[in-house]
Amino acid sequence: MINYPLVSFVILNWNGKKWLQTCLPSLSKITYPNVETIVVNNGSTDDSSQFLEANYPMVHVIELKNNIGYAAANNIGVKHAKGKYVVLMNNDTSVTADFVEPLVADLEDCPEIGAVQPQMRSLINPKQMDSVGSFLTSTGFLYYLGYMKSYKNPIYQKKIYIYSVKGACFIMRRKDYIRLGGFDEDFVSYVEETDLCHRIWLSGKKVLYEPKSIMYHWGGGDTKIMTKNEVNVYRSFRNRIFSYYKNFSLKTMLRILPLHVLIAGAYSIGIFMSGQWRSAFAIQRGIITGLTQFSAMKKKREFIQHHIRRVSDDDILPCIKRNPKPWYYYYLFAGIQLYED
Repeated sequence: MINYPLVSFVILNWNGKKWLQTCLPSLSKITYPNVETIVVNNGSTDDSSQFLEANYPMVHVIELKNNIGYAAANNIGVKHAKGKYVVLMNNDTSVTADFVEPLVADLEDCPEIGAVQPQMRSLINPKQMDSVGSFLTSTGFLYYLGYMKSYKNPIYQKKIYIYSVKGACFIMRRKDYIRLGGFDEDFVSYVEETDLCHRIWLSGKKVLYEPKSIMYHWGGGDTKIMTKNEVNVYRSFRNRIFSYYKNFSLKTMLRILPLHVLIAGAYSIGIFMSGQWRSAFAIQRGIITGLTQFSAMKKKREFIQHHIRRVSDDDILPCIKRNPKPWYYYYLFAGIQLYED
């Protein structure tokens, strides 16, 4: 690589000093020579600010008085970034020294690539994958490839196109992020990266998994204490419906969304019967809100369909859709970390 375009790291932090103590030292060891680091301190009430000021004066810290949500805070970070490329990272991550070069090379060499996800391994068990990325299924639920599988499996050593990155770490051109609208701030958190990746595909570009770039992710990080679990569940189910309404053609939406809602409703009944009534109500509330607030998403749908879409669903579905074996859904809904590939 002859040129080294500026790469901006945007790291969101909320009361996550303990995570920054691992993340930032790993970034200081990378071999890529042209980077800037931005930490968006999203209304933290711990001593993250003092820690950053004392130990990382070279880091650009954006102080927000209140926690404005994952999507909105990341958007602010990208607006302040100066790089040609932006890497959006969670604070509960750690990177390898040469992790940047393959990501930049993919984007520099291939204009049709819109976003790239590195090989994401687990910080809890470094021998296991955290994520290759996800694929769309016929049910509307996502198929998470490689989750908690051995990273040594040869299938994870090859570049592949994926439907969506995992938001814990990915890179894209700053101008594309802004042109496509960034993360949808109405989502607050959850599904925002999938929603953005769907727009990348609709714009005629692709999303790539790059196995030569290696980093590590704890999983959850400060989001585990940011909201109660029921809020996470609610947003997850609501935001998927919002995203599909915004991004699918009418034909695809009518084919996938009713089945998705039916299965989600059946799942909520099942977990209600098992005693998890709070989560069951959260799912139901997410479904009802998603279906009854289409009007709030109507202008966004019109903009996407008329100004962002460059390709048809028939063109991209073969690339972004995979249907796993039936027992995958048992693992998914049961929370068992043995998802089939």
